[in-house]
This record gives sequence, C-alpha cells and structure tokens, in this order.
Amino acid sequence: MPLEMHTSPQVPSTTQIAATVPLGLDDYGDPVTYAEERRRLFSPARGPLYVGHDALLPTGRAHVRADGDDRVLLTRTACGELRAFANVCSHALRPIVTDDTVLTGSCVTCPFHHWSFQLDGELIGGRSMSFTEDERARLGLRPFPTTSWRGAHFSGDAAIGPSFRDDLDRVEDAFAAHGVADWLDFSDWVVVAEEDEAYRGDWKTFLEVYGDCYHVPPYHAGLASFADCASLEWVFGEAMHLQFVHLSRQAGRRSAAYAAWVEGLGDYHAARGERGSELAVVWSAFYPNVMLEFYNGLRVISVVIPTGPESYVNRVHYLVPRDMEELVPGLVQVILDAYGETAVQDRVLNESRYDGVVVARELDLGIEPYHPNLTGPAPELGTLHFHRWWRAEMGRRHPAARAGRPVSLSEFRPRNT
Repeated sequence: MPLEMHTSPQVPSTTQIAATVPLGLDDYGDPVTYAEERRRLFSPARGPLYVGHDALLPTGRAHVRADGDDRVLLTRTACGELRAFANVCSHALRPIVTDDTVLTGSCVTCPFHHWSFQLDGELIGGRSMSFTEDERARLGLRPFPTTSWRGAHFSGDAAIGPSFRDDLDRVEDAFAAHGVADWLDFSDWVVVAEEDEAYRGDWKTFLEVYGDCYHVPPYHAGLASFADCASLEWVFGEAMHLQFVHLSRQAGRRSAAYAAWVEGLGDYHAARGERGSELAVVWSAFYPNVMLEFYNGLRVISVVIPTGPESYVNRVHYLVPRDMEELVPGLVQVILDAYGETAVQDRVLNESRYDGVVVARELDLGIEPYHPNLTGPAPELGTLHFHRWWRAEMGRRHPAARAGRPVSLSEFRPRNT
C-alpha cells in the first residue's frame, strides 16, 4: 500500500483540522465519562486493546495476568499459541490471577476452590465436583479474540478487523520507507528495567502530551539536543500515530546523560562494525493506551492504565540490545539515566496539564480548551488526532463545533503529492 505520511508541505490547513474540536474541560476527571471510557475504550472484547508482548511472556506452557489490563488472563500453550481470556473463574466470579507472577504448568487453577482449566480455556474440573461434557464447554474461561503483531498482542473484535490490520501495515510501510524495518524486531532485545509510575490526573492528558512535539524544544533540553524536532514527520492511521524524528546535530550536548548516550551509541555501532541510523526515535501510539518507543539504542513499552477518573499508572518496560552491555559496559545505565531525566520532566508536564484544566473549570474561564500549534510540521497534530479518535469512539461531538458533519480520520492522511 502507498505510504501516507505527513511532512511539512503536506500538513492540513488549520481550518480543516479545527473541525476536529479539541476536548472540552468537562471531558476530564468526570466519573460518568470515566465509566463510559472503561466500557467503550478499555474493553478487551471490543478492542483493539494491548494485552502483552513476547518480550514479557515465557515461551513454554504458562499463564500470566495481561500486561495492560488485569481483567485479562494470557495463556501460552505448549505449541506457542497465545490466548486471552477473562481473568474470572466461572465458578464464583473471582479473579484467578491477582499479581504479575508468571505461572508455569499445563493448567490454570483458581486458588479459592481449585477449579482448573486447560490453557485453551476448557474446564478440567472443580474440587469434589463432576461435570457433564456440556457443562465443561459452558463453564470454560471466556475467550477474547486476539491479534499478534511483531511480538505485541492486542485483544478485541476491532483488533482482528481490517481497519486495525491496515494500521499495522501502515506502520510496516513507514518503518521500511525510513530504512529501519529491523527496528520492529524485538527478538534480540532484553528487558533491563520495569516500573509502575502512579500519576495524578486524567489518563487522556498522558496521550495528549505524547502526541505533542511542541513542548520538547523549550521544556526538554537534553531530549531536544538528542532528537531534532524540526525534522518531525507524522504518520497516521485510524487508531495510531507515528512520529519520526532524526538525531540532532547537537549530539545531546545540553545534557551530560544524553551526550553520553550519543557517544556510547557511536562506540556500540563501531564495535558491531555497522553504521548507525540517522533516526533518533520513532514515537508510536496505539490508542487508547499503549506506546511503543523506538529510540536509537533503546526500546520502551509504555502502557497507560486508568485507575480512576483522576488517577492512572504508567507501566514501563525498558529493553536494550542483548549485546550492548558486553560491547560497551555502562552504556545501558547511561541510556536509562537519560530517559529518566526526561520522564521526571514529563511527570510535571502531565500533572500540570490536568491542574490547569481543573483551575479553568473552577474559575469558569470560558477560554478555548486547547489551542494547538499547527504550523510548520504541526507539532501538536498527534494530540488532535487522539482527540478526534476519542470523540469518534465515545460518540461525542463538542457543542461548539461549527462543522456540520464529523470529519473523517482519513483527512489526517493526505494524498501523496
């Protein structure tokens, strides 16, 4: 399929994009809206909802609570097939797995009454009980459809639909067009750190900040001297976006950690006898809540997990090439330190965004809820794309919208010129 990409000359006009209408102040921190989001956006049955990655799952027979949703149970059969089920025992509706421990073995057993299930979800039996074949079939674990792509697993009817497959194809095309198709391969990457970071605010603010390159140059000195945001190129799908950003000529010099990252990368590629990529990072977001970050020398799997109308957790997994520490001792920690420097700043950025929404709402300021920068490479276009997706999925239309019709998501993918 042809590559559909935003470069500076192809950015849609402000008038065209204004028809999307950013989210209003009342769309944040509202319990009723949050309950509707859980039903519409975070349903493993509807999807597409990220549930796990091969880098975090065993290859043998095992089961584990899903990475992005503790209501989902993932199983891995002896032949390597991954299945997703409701993490609820059919006996008394209690969660079967309540932590992130990977459990190996040929069956799933509920700890409360020892009902057990095959890794394909079929009921084996219950303690001191017998079942007919019909009962075994009826009382098995409730399955969810899944799609697996490049080691990542998504659940839901939408995840197996053509629209989501088109999005995945678009990602493949874009990485290939930039000469980094191999960046999608996680097979020789290892997890070196994991963390769950609790945040205050509405989960949507995290996705807003992630789709916004506008704040990087003034706010993230180190990151901005590593990744040149003036080189930003967008790629959009129905429920995803990509940001391709090249390495900065400043070589990270505005931060000791980022400068050491760039220097270490040179040593690493030299030790492997290869030429490194000119790309600094590809930031990818798959809505509603998973971000796969492809840095030069680092991969990050980041999952935003809402825990309430005004709280969420960012679950993060850090991966590096298997041979990095051996070839350049200390480089792994250097990279983690640099990323952590930006993450600390992002916490302030995310939580202050929500604080501002609350203040504006309390003071009834009557101002525009979000006035995006759509000039040049349109650095905040990802935020508006997320807003538009949210409105479409939630069936919402801002009362101040002037457009007489919903604007198609396809307008974020202009025809090639």
